[in-house]
Amino acid sequence: MEQSFLNHLTDELLIEIFIRLPSSKEAIQCKSVCNRWLSLISSDYFLNTSLIHNRNYDKKTLRPFTFLSINWNFFDFFISEKGLDVFECSLEKGLSKRVNLGFLYSGRPSKYHISLEESYGDLILCSRKTSDIIDYYIVNVLTKQWIRLPPTPLENNSHYREDESVGFLIEPNCVDNAARYEYLVLRFMPWGDSKFSIQMFSSEKGKWTRLVVTSPRNLNILTRRTSIVACGRILYTFTYKRSDVVDCVLAFDPFTNDPAQFLCVIDFPVEARDIRCLACKLGVYGGRLRFAQLILQPSGYLCISIWEFGDDHRMGKWTLVHQRIPTDKAFRVPKRATQWISVLGFHPYNEYLICFLVGNDHVVVYNIQTDKVESSTLVSLFKVISPRSLEPDVELHHVVPITHNWWPTPVRQSLWTQSLD
Repeated sequence: MEQSFLNHLTDELLIEIFIRLPSSKEAIQCKSVCNRWLSLISSDYFLNTSLIHNRNYDKKTLRPFTFLSINWNFFDFFISEKGLDVFECSLEKGLSKRVNLGFLYSGRPSKYHISLEESYGDLILCSRKTSDIIDYYIVNVLTKQWIRLPPTPLENNSHYREDESVGFLIEPNCVDNAARYEYLVLRFMPWGDSKFSIQMFSSEKGKWTRLVVTSPRNLNILTRRTSIVACGRILYTFTYKRSDVVDCVLAFDPFTNDPAQFLCVIDFPVEARDIRCLACKLGVYGGRLRFAQLILQPSGYLCISIWEFGDDHRMGKWTLVHQRIPTDKAFRVPKRATQWISVLGFHPYNEYLICFLVGNDHVVVYNIQTDKVESSTLVSLFKVISPRSLEPDVELHHVVPITHNWWPTPVRQSLWTQSLD
């Protein structure tokens, strides 16, 4: 009787039912019921409708998200015998092992080496480096779909260097009323202390292009090793005056047609400048750029300041949204510390939750509104790292979040990817 009732529903009504399922997992399972359901759930119309319906997700419900870790000393994953490990952050368990990314190594030779670069939403950017070229891969961890970009072009000094950074972002394109995405990968290679040589790949063009950009601020070694953060259509990084004093934010607009508009300098607020900081972190919450600054107090405790930047990267202003000195002893830094505290990242769905790394393997999820440690976990993520001295955070541990979207972002083959096979 129920099956007969569903069979008489129109396609539009069935889709309205499917998009209200708890998650994409249940929707994918419904594909196996019959060919009609398979066709409906696989259609671009269903994907677009579900994305619009679930865009305003109940913010009180905390969806899980995943942290992937990079150790800048080695520029690679922490690799187990079976491949690449993924760690999930939750309020109940803190940072815990969740799934494995060994599928990226399936069928590869034993010495095949893939590194994690960046993330955007539920996609990650990986790379494989050789002496001459770099192959980049865009991967969806949930669906295990991946594509390989064309190799990076050869040019003078284009080989991989430890002081280069990579930016990655995705731009939805629904002009043709279908779910399409433009992938952008930018490779930043500093030339001295004032210039970037940038290789940029656009999936819309299907090829790499190159440009040279002059920075009005000094690109010292600390700045070069600071990661690139994507927020909306803009890429951001910040610069240092000294090893413990930040200078400004550099904003890059890869969509502009005017080279003079490609780079924009954003000064930090006066209250955040010329102050010695234990650690700093750029990140994103709710589609807005955030900056965390940890200042060590005479008492040995930290003062945590969270700044948020306006929507317009040229005209926006900084706003201090949170500031607190945590009272939990986990945040107390001994005078002669052999360990220090760094910011792993912001919770993408809860503005009050911040994840910290204390010492070498102590992950703390802290609620800056309630001054409570929501979870505290000792893990072996960073056991290969020797004990660290008290010094500013220059991204020795680069951690990228992966959001769990209601429907996974598709990674589709294009003409330029098919030509590589």
